[in-house]
Amino acid sequence: MGNPMERLNIRRLLKGLGLLVILLLAVAFVLGLLSLQRTQEIVSEDFQQQQLILAKSTARQIEDGLEFLRRELKILNYSPSIQYLETVAWANRMKVSFDDLSRLGVTAIVRIDFQNGHADKAYILDRNGPQIIKQDFTHTPEVIWARDPAHQGQIYQGPIELELQGNHRIPFMNMAMPVYEVSVDESHPKATGKLDGVLLFKIDASSFTGHYCARIRSGRTGYCWVLDKDGVFLYHPEREFIGEDAFTARGRRNPAISFSKINEIQKKKMLAGEEGTSQYNSGWHRGVIREMIKFVAFSHAKVNPDGSRIWPVAVVAPTDEVYGTIHSLYVRQFLIQGILIFALILAAAAVIYYEMRWSVELQREVDDTTTDLRRSREQYKSVVENARDFIFLLNANGEFISANNAAARAFGVPAPGIAGKTLENFFHPEDAQAILAQVHSVFEDRKGAEVKGAMRIRNRPYLLSTHFVPVFGEDGRTVERILVMARDITERQRMEDQLFRTEKLASLGTLSAGVAHEINNPLGVILGFTEILLDRLPAESKEHEILKTIERQGLNAKRIVEKLMTYARQPSRQEEFADLNKEIETVLSLVQNSFLTHKVELETRLARDLPRVHGDAGELQQVFINLVNNAIAAMPQGGKFQVMTRINPYSHMVEAIFADSGTGIPKEIADRIFDPFFTTKKVGEGTGLGLSVSYAIVEKYGGNIRFETRLPEGEGGNQGTTFFVSLQPETPGEAKAGGLREKNA
Repeated sequence: MGNPMERLNIRRLLKGLGLLVILLLAVAFVLGLLSLQRTQEIVSEDFQQQQLILAKSTARQIEDGLEFLRRELKILNYSPSIQYLETVAWANRMKVSFDDLSRLGVTAIVRIDFQNGHADKAYILDRNGPQIIKQDFTHTPEVIWARDPAHQGQIYQGPIELELQGNHRIPFMNMAMPVYEVSVDESHPKATGKLDGVLLFKIDASSFTGHYCARIRSGRTGYCWVLDKDGVFLYHPEREFIGEDAFTARGRRNPAISFSKINEIQKKKMLAGEEGTSQYNSGWHRGVIREMIKFVAFSHAKVNPDGSRIWPVAVVAPTDEVYGTIHSLYVRQFLIQGILIFALILAAAAVIYYEMRWSVELQREVDDTTTDLRRSREQYKSVVENARDFIFLLNANGEFISANNAAARAFGVPAPGIAGKTLENFFHPEDAQAILAQVHSVFEDRKGAEVKGAMRIRNRPYLLSTHFVPVFGEDGRTVERILVMARDITERQRMEDQLFRTEKLASLGTLSAGVAHEINNPLGVILGFTEILLDRLPAESKEHEILKTIERQGLNAKRIVEKLMTYARQPSRQEEFADLNKEIETVLSLVQNSFLTHKVELETRLARDLPRVHGDAGELQQVFINLVNNAIAAMPQGGKFQVMTRINPYSHMVEAIFADSGTGIPKEIADRIFDPFFTTKKVGEGTGLGLSVSYAIVEKYGGNIRFETRLPEGEGGNQGTTFFVSLQPETPGEAKAGGLREKNA
């Protein structure tokens, strides 16, 4: 009887043990499902946020691209050759812009001409070259818009229009601006100011948006697509989708799948200007045709500066790429559990063994997956850290949460040490308050903003284009912090100002030549008759003294005219060379007495074995005399004047440096010192042409002049101005050719 009882107890024990094992495995199975669900939520949320950053970044790049096209349209519209349709110059001027703009999708530059009030002729430059066509453009939207005087100086951005090319419809957009005759040049010294036509860019919207979207990758195979305001695909990796209605194109390819979810996202969120993330059903992905679920993150680019018109931007990727590794781990887990159910019924030890083995393997796989995710995050972080723009996060109080390397360098603080600092620690107080006000506005409105303007960071001026982007919390509604992306556009603005200055100098040069020519003739008559009268009158008479005064003033006027002629002379690269040290020594010997009388201490450090430079010796002496005289005038109480020559180690040009310890140049006039007729001297002491003429002479020979100034309130009280004159050196080939000419002579 003992045996049956023992067998019964063993059966009960095994049955209980089996039930316990099954219960434990069931609990483990449920916990595994919960763990899988939670892991999927965390990973998908992180991946979606990364996709959202990509979508926002792409949208900002599209906005910057549109702003670049608007700026290029304005610059081209200001050109006299475009305004007056000069016979040869219009095509050359258009080609300069077209070569650069074609990479952004500009397929044609068109100048519609208004002749006798009719818009019946167009000057076109496209990939086929320049051409002129006659056609009635009177009723085109661009012409009708441009005829309204209220639109002078404004830019028209037309709707997306679809053109059939082969089997595909291509979306195009026109960007136009009315042309008024407001510029002047040598052929048109006086602007009429009248409306003379329309200048427009024809833009392939698919090529333009593809320039920014084609390289976008989310995960391994995710991609980007762009819609217009009516829901038409402007860009999509599937070529046949471009130019098609996004609400119907997918259904035509795979009618068996419902695309109601993505259509609802497009209509209620993307086209409404919202930003966010979601999921939807799809029937294919990069050649793989089957039903699948995709992650989508969406933002929008402002087509118009006021944001009244937008292009939604979306970044999508299959959820399988995110869930694949995790699913494989948990499928393996469930298979092992199924096997263990049978094995552990026979032996509890085997259950423990396999459970421990599974746990170790699972942990290793989770660690590998975590490492992959961390590596992916580091890649995105690297993009931000190495960006040239200033990127940083702020909380509602204007305190820094983090910043990238570019911002840290500008702030002069290591990136890890920026957290917890306030705006006042780095920005000028007024600028800090302006940024804080904008941060508060974004927190309240929960909408991004863009601000362009001057900022002072650690007392250094910058011209910044700053984007304020709200970063939402897990609920998707509460703004937790503000992402600030500031681009330094100081150099770009300087180049635009230089372009305006160059055209202004060209116009002033033409005017100066005309004025000088007209004044020179009567001056010659006045001086001639004065000389005759001086010969007829006694030297001691009062009339003789009056005539001498007239002669002196006439000669002074003649010198001014000669400077005007020098300024107005067209630059030309002459094959003339001069010894820079020799010309400087000549000038210093001429003004030696001026240094003594004004109590100026002269120090010279002239480098030996300098190559000769391009330039006429007499004209270079004129440049150096102007700089020396200005330096002496800037030191009324005496001071120290240094003259140095060297080879610039960066540009490899021969450089002459003139440094004084004078009063310095105030900031409010620093941008005007090279302007013709601008002077700070008293009436009768200067014409305002010295630096302007010097600038023209140096540029004529391929050189440049720049300066640095230090005002008395600077560090340590050190003050003064330093001018750098850089000139092209004579090359060995030019030196050899010059030697042969001298030998032949």
